[in-house]
Amino acid sequence: MAPVGGGLGAAQFAAGELDPASNGGTLTFEDVGAAGFYHSRRDPATGPCDAVNTAGCCMTKLSIAGDQLTPWDEDLIMTLRGPLNLKQFATYEPAAAAGSWQLVSAWDSRSPSTSQGIAFDQTFTGGVGSVCLVNASTSRVFPCGSGSIPYCTTPDADHYYGWSGPKLFVLLMAMPHQGVIQNAAACGPTTNGWYDAPWIGLSIGELIREGAFSSCNCYANTNPNSGDGCGQFNAFEVVNDDNAYTNLDVFSTNFFGYGGYVGEGPCGPQCNVSKLAANVDLITKSTDTAATMGAIATQGVAPAGGTGPGAALRRPELGYRYFIVLMDVASRTVQIGLVHPQNIPATLAPLLPSLPASVNQTTIDALLALRLPM
Repeated sequence: MAPVGGGLGAAQFAAGELDPASNGGTLTFEDVGAAGFYHSRRDPATGPCDAVNTAGCCMTKLSIAGDQLTPWDEDLIMTLRGPLNLKQFATYEPAAAAGSWQLVSAWDSRSPSTSQGIAFDQTFTGGVGSVCLVNASTSRVFPCGSGSIPYCTTPDADHYYGWSGPKLFVLLMAMPHQGVIQNAAACGPTTNGWYDAPWIGLSIGELIREGAFSSCNCYANTNPNSGDGCGQFNAFEVVNDDNAYTNLDVFSTNFFGYGGYVGEGPCGPQCNVSKLAANVDLITKSTDTAATMGAIATQGVAPAGGTGPGAALRRPELGYRYFIVLMDVASRTVQIGLVHPQNIPATLAPLLPSLPASVNQTTIDALLALRLPM
C-alpha cells in the first residue's frame, strides 16, 4: 500500500482518561503457519465449484503450500466489537526499501473524518457500543460482483481489501463496561449473551466481504461451526457466553483454521482480577497471579496443536492502552501486547507515542523480542 504522509503524533488525554501506569503484557505465538487448504467462494457462473456446488454456493479448494504465517499472511480485515473507545489506529507494513516499515493506514479521533488508507464499514467517530460491530480495512475497493475472485455478490464501494503480508497494528483504546461509551449508541439485541464483551478480531478478507457467516463462506471445511477452513483470529476477546466460562475482565486470545487451534480459550472465573494489583496487565491463568514476564505459545502440528501461552491479558476498564498486534511473516511470529501510555518500554520509543510515518527494522525486531512485564 502507499505510505501515509506524516505520522499521527502523540495522543492527547483529557482529565480522568488515564489510570495509573501499569506493567504491560505480551503474548508471543511462534512457529505460526501451515500448509493446507480452505474452501474459497467462486462465482457460480464461472467456477470452479470443485469443493462445494449447491444452489447459489460455488466453492473451490484453495491450496496453501507454504507455512510462513499462512493463512494469516493473506489480506485480513479487522472487526471491532464494543464497548470500546478508540483514540488512534495505525497500521504499518514493510517499506519498498528494506530496513524500515511505513505507516499505510491512519485514523485519529481528533479528526475522525480524515482517515488515510483505512475504511470503516459505517460512519465512525471512535466509540463502539455494546453488541455493535465495526469492520476496518484498507481503503482500496475490492471489485465485488460477477467474476470476482474470491466471489462476493454485491458490486458496490462498501467492499475493501484487507492488509496483506507482514503487518503491525497499533490501536490506542479503552474498554470500559457498557453504559459509558462516548459517541456511540448501543445496537442490536442483547439476547445473544455477548453484551459487554469487547473484541478485536481478524478475518480473511473474503469472509467479511461475503457477509461473514452466511450460508456460503470460507470459515469451515467440514461442519459450519468447526472453524477448520479460513477460520478466524481472536486477538483480544472478552467472552460472555452466560455460562461457566464467562469473564468480563480478561481476554481470550486464539486463532484457528485448517492448521488447527492455536492459543487458549476463556479464562472463566478462575481469573479473579479483583485480587490483583491495579498495575497488572498479564495474568498467569493456572495460579491467578500476576505474570512475571511475557508468555510464549507455539502452534505445533494439527490436529494436536501446540502449547500455551498459559496467560491472559487484562481488559483495560479504567484507562487507555496501546493494543499491539505484530504479524511477522519471516519469523512466523505473532506478537500481541498491551502497553500503558505512561509506561512505554525504551525500545519502543521510536514507535510510541508518536506513531511516526516510518520505523526502522530494529524497532520491529525489538517489539518481537519484547516480553512484558519485565
